[in-house]
Amino acid sequence: MNLMKKIILAAVLSAFSITLFAQPKGTFSSTKSINSLYYEYKGEEGVVALRIPGFVMKLAGSFANLDGPERALLKSLKSVTVLTIEENHLYPGLNFTEEVDISNMRGGYKLLLEVHDGDEDVIIAVREKNGKIRDLIVVVGGDDNVLVHVKGRMESDLLENLSEIAGIDELHFTAQL
Repeated sequence: MNLMKKIILAAVLSAFSITLFAQPKGTFSSTKSINSLYYEYKGEEGVVALRIPGFVMKLAGSFANLDGPERALLKSLKSVTVLTIEENHLYPGLNFTEEVDISNMRGGYKLLLEVHDGDEDVIIAVREKNGKIRDLIVVVGGDDNVLVHVKGRMESDLLENLSEIAGIDELHFTAQL
C-alpha cells in the first residue's frame, strides 16, 4: 500500500510539473533574465541577435585607429550582446522592459535611468564591483525593442568620457557610481 501511495504521488507531481511547463508565455513567470530573453528570440524571424566575445573587442582595440579612451573601452570589454526586433509587426504588444525586470535580477544591479514616454520605455542599469562597472544593461521596449548587455571591467569615468564623444547623455550617470 505504501508503494501505491508513492506511485500516485509521483504521477500527480509529474502531471502538475508538465502543466507548469505547458503554460503560455508570461503566465507562470512574469519576468525573464537577460539570457533567457536573448535565447527566446534568437533565430526568430525579424530578430537580430548578436554576441561579440571579448577577444574580438580586444583585437579590434589593437588594430583600429582609435583614440585612447575608445581603445581602453574596447580592451576592457568581455562581451557585448545585442538583441533587437527589426520587424515589430511580427511581435505585436511586445515590450522588452516588461519582459525583463532589472529590479528583481540577482547580482546587485543599480538602476541608473528609467524613462516611460508614451509607447517607449528605456531602462539603463549597471552592476559594479570594486569601482568598476561589470555589467551595463540597456533595455528599450514599446514601439522599438532593443536589448544591449555589455560585460567587462569598465571604469565609470571612461564611460562618462565616451558619452561625450558618442553623444549619449545618459552615460553621465555612471560617474555617480
